[in-house]
Amino acid sequence: MKSNLREKPAGRVIPLVHYAETTPLLTLGDLRRRYGRKGGDPWMYAVISNLKRERRIRTVCPGVYAGALSQVPLNRYAVPGKLREDAVIAFHSALEFHGVANQVFETVYYLSQRPRREVKYEQVTYHCVTPPKRLVQAGQADFQVDTHSGGIRVAGRERALVDCLHSLEYSGGVDELDRCLAMFPSFDFEAAFKYLRLLRRPWLFARVGYLLDRHAEKLFFGGKWRDAFLRRVPRGVVYLERKRPGCRWVATWNLMVPPGLAELPKQAERG
Repeated sequence: MKSNLREKPAGRVIPLVHYAETTPLLTLGDLRRRYGRKGGDPWMYAVISNLKRERRIRTVCPGVYAGALSQVPLNRYAVPGKLREDAVIAFHSALEFHGVANQVFETVYYLSQRPRREVKYEQVTYHCVTPPKRLVQAGQADFQVDTHSGGIRVAGRERALVDCLHSLEYSGGVDELDRCLAMFPSFDFEAAFKYLRLLRRPWLFARVGYLLDRHAEKLFFGGKWRDAFLRRVPRGVVYLERKRPGCRWVATWNLMVPPGLAELPKQAERG
């Protein structure tokens, strides 16, 4: 099916069909904004249906498509923004985006206030997680969220680490997070502290503080910021991960730690 439809904006004219088959990622909403026609959605659906049948576009999920003739590879971190307008790349996926992840997962995790089922495309699973209610109620769902090239919204490094320690099922585990933190070029203690206060989970101060202690020399974790974290540690015993045999108690942080992560730098042990 050929189309004589033309873009509304002035400048170079790109027929809809050519735009669709050469664009790495697009939605019906994108087409509606770029093009207009009295025929409305039925006509648009007919064009899309024909392009799919001719394999000139591929379906990521209903309403989201990838141009088969695109010269630009599909950016996995751009997909969530097409699935949900408020999507934020989060958890381990945000660490990957920032280049501080030890490995790249086959799942991309993102936050959205509107839940949806997983989407699988080209061996990648896109998993939606709703943000903590406390953040939403406080109007802080976008705390430490930045918009990058292509409109991709991503949680900052510090928030991503805290979120991973809050929801370990989206992190790859504490060993993975420890290796990720070793790749951080620096750490914004103030941003992490503010975010932890927003979450109001005292046990998280212990988890985050302990991992920072393991990399205290590189990240300059000490002085007033270390003291501030320590003051927030709860009286009850906290687990860095799940309860399991062999965990060791680290008195400084009142934390039970798996054997493989139980060693602290000497200066931190004295704290």
